[in-house]
Amino acid sequence: MALYKLKRGGAFVGTLTVFFCLSFWYYSIPHKTMKIPTENPPKTSEIQRKVDGILSQIENMITKVTLLHKDNTTCAEKSKATIVNPKNSYCVGDNLVVQIDMFDYLGNRKKYGGDYLRARIFTKVLNAGASGRIEDFHNGTYHVHFTLYWEGKIDLSILLIHPSEAISVLWNIRNSWYGNVDYSGKFTNQNKQTEAKCGFDLNKSEELCEYNDHRDEEYFYCMKPPNFECDMLTEMKSWITGRSKLTEHEASLFDKSSLRVEILKDFESVTVTNCKNNSDTKNKERCRIGMKLEYPSGHSMNNVWIPHACSMKTNHNLEELNTCMQGKVIYILGDSTLRQWMLYFKSKLNELTVLNLYESGWAQKIWGIDVKRNMRISWKRHGNPFISSSYQSCREDRTIPREIDLIGGHDKTVIVLNIGCHFRSYPVHHFIRRLINIRKALVRLFRRSPQTKVILKAENLMSSSITHELNSDFHGLVHYFVFELIFKDLNVGFVNGWDMTNAFDANNVHPPPEYIQNEVDLFMTYIC
Repeated sequence: MALYKLKRGGAFVGTLTVFFCLSFWYYSIPHKTMKIPTENPPKTSEIQRKVDGILSQIENMITKVTLLHKDNTTCAEKSKATIVNPKNSYCVGDNLVVQIDMFDYLGNRKKYGGDYLRARIFTKVLNAGASGRIEDFHNGTYHVHFTLYWEGKIDLSILLIHPSEAISVLWNIRNSWYGNVDYSGKFTNQNKQTEAKCGFDLNKSEELCEYNDHRDEEYFYCMKPPNFECDMLTEMKSWITGRSKLTEHEASLFDKSSLRVEILKDFESVTVTNCKNNSDTKNKERCRIGMKLEYPSGHSMNNVWIPHACSMKTNHNLEELNTCMQGKVIYILGDSTLRQWMLYFKSKLNELTVLNLYESGWAQKIWGIDVKRNMRISWKRHGNPFISSSYQSCREDRTIPREIDLIGGHDKTVIVLNIGCHFRSYPVHHFIRRLINIRKALVRLFRRSPQTKVILKAENLMSSSITHELNSDFHGLVHYFVFELIFKDLNVGFVNGWDMTNAFDANNVHPPPEYIQNEVDLFMTYIC
């Protein structure tokens, strides 16, 4: 035993001797500092940084409120609107500022902003209207800025669409789940078919098919059916679930008595005259590609849109329409509000032959060819997310950025696009990412074909709906802010549907034909 202890002690001493010798040698020679390797944190992509930056800007716009009781929320009937520096009469072209002071149901002055207001001036006998610009001072006070475009007696409408407390609820719910819409995918293997659940947010513990665009950082999933491969997905449909995350307390903010309520005014109307010192507005330049996006961007008069900064050719006759379309290749990419354009052209272009393709349902592609004028025009849905309750082929579906990448471009090529309404049911980062990718695709297009004309249409207002979590125009307001932020400096033409539908008081996502005529007239002014 003693011998064992001695040997063990000798071995220990020998080990220490070797350790100190090696240490002396290591620190006595020049060498680079040795670092313990660590795992590099993943880098945030350029697209994600842009998405995060825009999300941060929107977050700063949203007033975060803890809902205590409806009595503490903004009440339109208790609030009041007054004219700043009122006059007996105004001149055409003058600016009118109206101050809004907000109060809650108990009559207490609101101390924060964030309410969703909508403002409009109008004269019914003239079928005239224009939007107002809202300025939020974030203390319960707002200024509404109007431009008085026409003479006569002008009425004002300032609506409280949602109080700030409801806005806070809508924002939180929108960005916290995917339960508004469900998807089903159809998989086909020769004569066999099966269906599977699909979506943006599925249980990752299940075997999933991933349909990801790595370049554009967009993703989508389906449950993998037994005995079917992921590339056998052929069709897709989706539907509104009717589920809600609103608590009973929160739902009280969206009853009819709280929606689209007129703010009380201490005046009836204003009188506007055509003063002699007004600048001449008849010599405005023709609307052209590259003019900036404005709000308000004009006004309506006798159901005709009159832009503020330029002149629009109206009432194109059939000969002008046909001449304008000579040799053109027009790609219309978007939702059903641009499909209305396609149906308009179908009804007006007398030599246009519309092909019946193999798809069915309202969202099927529409192709029109005019051999006599050597022109082609088509409408195609903008790609997922696209809500359609009937199955649609997804093998030829591409997002708008991917569609743009397939277009060579030419001085006769025209692209019209929009997205918005179908994105309202999903967290807003999907919409932001898609618009960023559209912009990147347009930049690539203009590098290879600067002559190609591109028209961007902002989404429309929607009618009142009981599905506020899905369709509230507050989501559209956020979209408009993102639209402006991403596209405002591009060399494109704008059709400001957000402004125009408000000016026309067309509170329907599918406005009537007389409104569509004005959007198409502005489009033709850009391209003809």
